[in-house]
Amino acid sequence: MNSITYRHALTRTFISISTKRHASSTHLSVQIFKNSQSAEHVHSSNATQLKAANDQIQPDIFPWLKGLPEVLTLMNTRSPVHPIHKGRANSGKSSLFNAVLGRKDLIKTSSKAGKTRRLDFFRVGDTPGKLVLVDSPGYGNRGRPEWGLLFDSYVQNRKELRRIYITFNAKHPINDRDEQMLAHLTRTLFQSLSTKWATSLESGHPRLPRITQIQPVITKADCLPSNTSEAQLVINRLQADVQNAIKYSLEGSETGRIGVSSEELAKLICLSPLVTTLRLNPPFGIENIKRNIVEACNLLG
Repeated sequence: MNSITYRHALTRTFISISTKRHASSTHLSVQIFKNSQSAEHVHSSNATQLKAANDQIQPDIFPWLKGLPEVLTLMNTRSPVHPIHKGRANSGKSSLFNAVLGRKDLIKTSSKAGKTRRLDFFRVGDTPGKLVLVDSPGYGNRGRPEWGLLFDSYVQNRKELRRIYITFNAKHPINDRDEQMLAHLTRTLFQSLSTKWATSLESGHPRLPRITQIQPVITKADCLPSNTSEAQLVINRLQADVQNAIKYSLEGSETGRIGVSSEELAKLICLSPLVTTLRLNPPFGIENIKRNIVEACNLLG
């Protein structure tokens, strides 16, 4: 199969998969991202600020951005674990979300995984803005403990956080670091959810709080098989592995206190993966991510 035929086959495969999973949102117009020049960097939060404050949350560590809804991007900073997995495992998170914002270098990119060492806040949409995209330090064998402290502090305390996007390189299955991060993140989200539920009970008006969801994103999907059914198997396997990591982390967490089982809560927390690649012209999956972000921020009009 020559390169042109192969690229056409990939495109047909991705469209088939995307249509199955996102048909309900294909009619939605994403006005927020139309003016790419409106996206701007507005704040950076560094781990040193937390350490200087004796690891306690201070009002000025994370910015006040008029209560705009926020989404967080995250990736594994790993190197390939298995000898058969050659090349970099970098999922290309920065490049992907630059494409989402319609910019080439607003979010700094690097050939080395783990370049991001702080939380960078980017306001999106015409003034005064519609939402905020937060770029996070990575996790994995190139991560740092202080980055984890910064990340945990944000996830545990940020009321504006709506959804967490975790990117996975299509060439590599999830590894132990991914499972550990998913488990840690899920337990953190459940702890926050449980606390809010208890507070609502005390108020006399019990109500299940809004759930911050995890959105897996498969990048570099041009590495998937060109055959639709084979590509779907790879995606299904990744989805199952992510779902299982989340479900296992909730076992024994007394999810019954909020009226759901660990399996049910895992399905509520983790969404079906989005499929993307920047290596096709035009890039594939970008519009789906935009719609997904707008939906997460409850901005659909």
